[in-house]
Amino acid sequence: MCGIAGILHRGAYSDAPARVKMMADSIPHRGPDDEGFWSDRDVALGFRRLSIVDIATGHQPMSNENGTVWVVFNGEIYNHVALRCELEAAGHHFATDHSDTEVLVHGYEQWGEGLLSRLNGMFAFAVWDQINRRLMLGRDRLGIKPLYIAERRDGALIFASEVRAIHASGLVEKEPDEGAVYAYFLQQNIWDGRSMFKDVRQLLGGHLLVDEPGRRRTTQFWDMSFNRRQSAAQPAAQEFRCMLEDTIQRQMAADVPVMAYLSGGIDSSALVAGAHRISPGVKAYSCLFDLTGVGADRIVDERDFSRAVAGHLQIEHVELELAPTAMMASLHATIDALEEPRMGMAYVNYLIAQRVAQDSKVVLSGCGGDEILGGYVGRYAHLRQPYPVSNSPKPSLLARLLGRALKPTGLSLDPMRRMLELYCFPVPPQDIDTAFTPMARRSGGGYTVAGALSNLLKCCPSEFDFDRLMYADTKTYLTGLLMVEDKLSMAHSLEARVPLIDNEVIDLAMCYDWQLLYDGETGKKVFRDAIRDWVPPIVADKPKMGFGPPDASWYRGPLQSWIREILAPDRIAARGVFQPAYVADAIEQHMSGAANRLPLIWSLLSFDAWCEINGFYGGDLGRPFRPAA
Repeated sequence: MCGIAGILHRGAYSDAPARVKMMADSIPHRGPDDEGFWSDRDVALGFRRLSIVDIATGHQPMSNENGTVWVVFNGEIYNHVALRCELEAAGHHFATDHSDTEVLVHGYEQWGEGLLSRLNGMFAFAVWDQINRRLMLGRDRLGIKPLYIAERRDGALIFASEVRAIHASGLVEKEPDEGAVYAYFLQQNIWDGRSMFKDVRQLLGGHLLVDEPGRRRTTQFWDMSFNRRQSAAQPAAQEFRCMLEDTIQRQMAADVPVMAYLSGGIDSSALVAGAHRISPGVKAYSCLFDLTGVGADRIVDERDFSRAVAGHLQIEHVELELAPTAMMASLHATIDALEEPRMGMAYVNYLIAQRVAQDSKVVLSGCGGDEILGGYVGRYAHLRQPYPVSNSPKPSLLARLLGRALKPTGLSLDPMRRMLELYCFPVPPQDIDTAFTPMARRSGGGYTVAGALSNLLKCCPSEFDFDRLMYADTKTYLTGLLMVEDKLSMAHSLEARVPLIDNEVIDLAMCYDWQLLYDGETGKKVFRDAIRDWVPPIVADKPKMGFGPPDASWYRGPLQSWIREILAPDRIAARGVFQPAYVADAIEQHMSGAANRLPLIWSLLSFDAWCEINGFYGGDLGRPFRPAA
């Protein structure tokens, strides 16, 4: 796990190497162990290294034997051993002992752009082909590893693992993207590769960008593909179990110790159990919450489940208990690490990653299991129980062309309407006029969640509503989760690996009939059956709960005065995005218990911190007081 930076300028900037040095210097947390630089007349590459695999010989930028192909790479290639064998058989000579980076160098020589579809891993990399004067940028299937790009009018291309490095180049002004800010408050997320910084975007997951003299193009090398088939439950569970064991073993390969998060949910519990079977010395890390005075939302604390798993496996278990005031001390650091407001109460992720980083450089995370394996029971409940694929009604060509593909009968809610209910928060469509200032609404440029979702679903390769919801969740919700996972772990020089979205897991899950994933009551059925004897029964049969702090209660208690001051009407007015009366009313609804406005309050707190950090929308309005912890 590392940080990369670079400028493709084609002779326009003689000082490009110095600029790339500044870019790399802005992200030392992504690679405190080493740095490296290389340049020629057209391109400059920079690298920060967190040494995990092939510590002795994995220095970057790395080249082939004659220095005609150069690469900088962030991530892990889990099938690099097999690829190395294939490349050696084709006549390629490797200089490193077991570096996965060198597979990219020789893989590009052998397969060109076809390299991307052969990789199983999490990655963002740049390959420079000196002979053809060609730059190729690539990002893994789902965008586990970030890769930001900025294109100047003079044709220069600036790229890096973080936005701060783009700005450190001195070639891109740091300004807010007001349209993206508006979109964030409509969906507590940012879709389609946008960032909240003007002229900075992400290369989308599953895409590559190629720049060669006179031409720049972006190509999609992978997308979700549903090839569902009927399978008997028991053989399917055994098949999945064998595949999962191989996946965990593959993703535990490292030259440093590998640890694991343990929330108490089935995903993290299964990964801890699987990791323990491979390496009995693995440690598990759990985040707990001080429940003093907490009401009904005390259910989010899963200590009983995580302790049951740790006791069942008899492994070393580290617990971090957060006080109700933990957010006050960590909010600005969290948003600074994220670089922009994102979804969920992310300060919890920041603090538990900080604790794991005291002991290790690598941690396994259960992120992605719900999206890929059918875990969001509440999201599917409005649809009829999935029917066998063999009996699925097949839409005619005419019906597809007219947009009237046959749907299952008995729906209690139109699928698109249900998706909008799931995605349209913290500001629902009916509140837009009263929530935002006229200036903020104009800055949105007519953006709507419905329009963005409709455009996304045009690319979905399935007419089946369950698949379409999975597709949308993966392309939007999971993308946001992965950004939080990467940024908040790497802020502490910690690599988070996500085995449940390994290529083989994804490919197999998209082949299973939905009846193996969800039976109308229980989600992730094949997954549960596969790992049932790995974990205690209370975990194997545990319903989906979600992980997060009891902020609904904490906001009404120890944090109330602090929240009221940060989101006071004069400060909201100074920012110029929200109508002060709307925010004041939402706060009163929450504090009185009349409604849970937690998502809106978190989004506003995050936005305020972002404004102070970057000097946007009024900048520093004065730090509110902090009640005694």
